[in-house]
Amino acid sequence: MPPHVFLLVAVGASLVAGYRLAHRSLKKHRAEAEKERAKQEAAQSNEPRDLGSLDYDADSGSYKPRHH
Repeated sequence: MPPHVFLLVAVGASLVAGYRLAHRSLKKHRAEAEKERAKQEAAQSNEPRDLGSLDYDADSGSYKPRHH
């Protein structure tokens, strides 16, 4: 076989390996970012929200935010 065929095979194999490595790396980073985002959302949901001034609603028997 001519030597340029071996060179083309080597270049093709390295392109495939590079693509797989990049895809795996991006997939890993995407999963880590999603995990971090979910962690931040969970932390925010546990914090009490400031609803401002509340008025007692006698009909429902609960407090509701005051409308300005």
